[in-house]
Amino acid sequence: MIDMPKRIPVQLDLNGLNKIMRSPEAQAIVDSVGRRMAAAAGEDFEYVASPHRWVARGYVQPKNARGMREQARNAALERALGQAKSTGN
Repeated sequence: MIDMPKRIPVQLDLNGLNKIMRSPEAQAIVDSVGRRMAAAAGEDFEYVASPHRWVARGYVQPKNARGMREQARNAALERALGQAKSTGN
């Protein structure tokens, strides 16, 4: 019979984790992926950086009515997400 290891308590330093998650380096990675995704979606889509106080973040969104139609009809953002994932970072 194999002895199970004892539980080891782990305490996260949330302030430290937040510093990493909102660091300029983390935002640069988010921006890079967001820009690639917007480019893959087409000229009617844009990337908008929107850092939060706890995490780096951004959005890819339609920038006009044509982009909104393209998204509704063909799921352009979901297709672009697949392309951004396949190219790596």
